[in-house]
Amino acid sequence: MLVLMSMNSKYYITSFVAGFILMTVELTASRICAPIIGSSIFTWTSVIGSVLLGLSIGSLIGGKIIDKYSKNYSGEKLLSFALLISSLLVYLIIPLSKIVSSLLDKSFSIMSLSIIVCFTLFLLPSIAIGSISPIIFHLYVSDINNIGKKYAILSSLWSLGSILGVFVTGFYFISRLGSSITIYVVSVILFILFLYFYTINLNSHGSRLRRELLLICILIIIFLAFLLTYPHGKSLLREKIVYEKETEYYRAMVVDYDLYPQYGKNRWLFLDIDSHSIQMEKATKSFYTDIYPVFSIFSNSINKIHIIGAGAYTLPINLKKYYYESEVSVSEIDPELEKIGNEYFNLKKYDIKTETIDARVKFSKVTGNDSKYDLIYGDAYNSFISVPWHLLTKEFLGNIKSSLNTDGIYAINFIGSTKGTDSVMFESVYSTLNEVFPNNQVFTFGTSNVQNITVLGINNNKHMEYDEVYKKLLEIKSNDKLSQSLLNKDLLNNGNGIKRGFILTDDFSPIEYMMNGLIKKYFSGYYGTYKEIIS
Repeated sequence: MLVLMSMNSKYYITSFVAGFILMTVELTASRICAPIIGSSIFTWTSVIGSVLLGLSIGSLIGGKIIDKYSKNYSGEKLLSFALLISSLLVYLIIPLSKIVSSLLDKSFSIMSLSIIVCFTLFLLPSIAIGSISPIIFHLYVSDINNIGKKYAILSSLWSLGSILGVFVTGFYFISRLGSSITIYVVSVILFILFLYFYTINLNSHGSRLRRELLLICILIIIFLAFLLTYPHGKSLLREKIVYEKETEYYRAMVVDYDLYPQYGKNRWLFLDIDSHSIQMEKATKSFYTDIYPVFSIFSNSINKIHIIGAGAYTLPINLKKYYYESEVSVSEIDPELEKIGNEYFNLKKYDIKTETIDARVKFSKVTGNDSKYDLIYGDAYNSFISVPWHLLTKEFLGNIKSSLNTDGIYAINFIGSTKGTDSVMFESVYSTLNEVFPNNQVFTFGTSNVQNITVLGINNNKHMEYDEVYKKLLEIKSNDKLSQSLLNKDLLNNGNGIKRGFILTDDFSPIEYMMNGLIKKYFSGYYGTYKEIIS
């Protein structure tokens, strides 16, 4: 079929395919980066910036090459080499992504790290693909008549290919093939185009071109063999991975790794770079998922519970076991997590309903009394790399309040610090929640400056002072450590209480800015366990 392409159609198809591949690489780039540096606004900014910069540089290089060398070399041959280089550089993205994680040992800020990783992986492939467009245009335009129309045709085909690349990659490639196979597929497509344009000249320069082609193929085989046999090293924990899959939203891994042997066997759920959940054989009483008895202090009637974010279903299962007569439901955007919960975390033993929906959509409308909840728990923030900012704003909290019964409770868990210069995230989340729920309490889980923080907003005006809550916590026989987690807000900031922070809104919620200090200080250690597993 390629051989039968007309003079113009081969350029049309190549322009369309190049646009398709560029956007496929760009969209897949975010999934490749997520296990390395998370999926935040910094990641997307760096991906888009590196691809656009590469496209600009590539256009300049391609234009200079075709103008300078087209008199001495066949234009199709120059195009073929641009396609070959593009194919090889795209192919290298996946092997390089395995190596580039070594950069995380250095104390870069998350912004610097995002730029370094994205430029290392995607700048050169984007330059190579960007060089294709001016070479095609030079070959396609034989005279200056209707040059505007000819440019428009090639440009629009490139754009149409890009649009198709976005939809096919987002809706099919990543979820069905995975990011690695997607990259390898587009690399092969580029290599096929290279072979086509290279062989166009075989009739006029047959023997010499055949020798060049044979040499190229031999070098590529040697190159691929080197990559396959390169000693990347094997992790001691790799054998402990019991499940691994790239879902529509995450790279999910279930890992049996006894980091806390005092609690028996540990089973972890990793979503991208984040250790979202851990299931332990023995009761811990010291993790945020053990907070469930606290809610009975503030409400005598907890019959309907909803959890935002499933993870490994540790919290929903704990709530169902403690409030065993209650109706428990979960909203989770990734349907694969329910399957993982059933298969690896004993979810199927409990009557817990899962809704595949983003919590912002679920709580976007005020519901009737029959649909209101006694407890809503926001547990979609178990990371300080990729925080869903739209679930922290005052507008969202207003929707949550409208979905609670009188005396209902909204609890929100996130990672942060309650003191020092890194407390701006906590103080902003607290100040925002305080605007909607003036009656509130704060619990912290962990001994370091970075810890799980759970803020409770109670939908009534029956405020309890710190001493009263502390006394009631001491009466909870099932967990005698909860009293140690209660935070006395009045003692923060040298007795001045919580004063700093932003009121987070849909228009202004600078989460990455607020978390940058914590990320810079603690990202390397946070990444340590995960790096052992993926190395």
